Amino acid sequence: QGYLGVALALDGRSDQAIPHLEQAIRTSPHDPQNAVFNMGLAIANYLAGRYNEAIGFGRKALQQRHGWTGAHRICIASLAQAGQIDEARAALARLKEMHPDLSIAWIEKNVLYTPGPMVKFIEGMRKAGLE
Repeated sequence: QGYLGVALALDGRSDQAIPHLEQAIRTSPHDPQNAVFNMGLAIANYLAGRYNEAIGFGRKALQQRHGWTGAHRICIASLAQAGQIDEARAALARLKEMHPDLSIAWIEKNVLYTPGPMVKFIEGMRKAGLE
């Protein structure tokens, strides 16, 4: 359920992704993979334009797996799209300390969004100041 939800989220099919992700978390609330599923919920909400919800799920994923750069990225893009630019830029600066080679080109090469969702994700990262 959970990984199907993540795949659907990365493809921009938020309305289909969310029920699978929620079911995975309900089925096994203490599963260590719930960080992945919460990040999937963050992605699905981000791509649906629900940036504050995306921030909440991204932060939950970070609580479960603090050093996970993917969760940091979705939080940053969500903060920027929600108009919280100063917080997004500060979070990006912290992420760049962990991942100094992070760039738009790196994201395009290494992150698994399909083309349409990738454009929307990069938009948030650019707003946060990533080049």
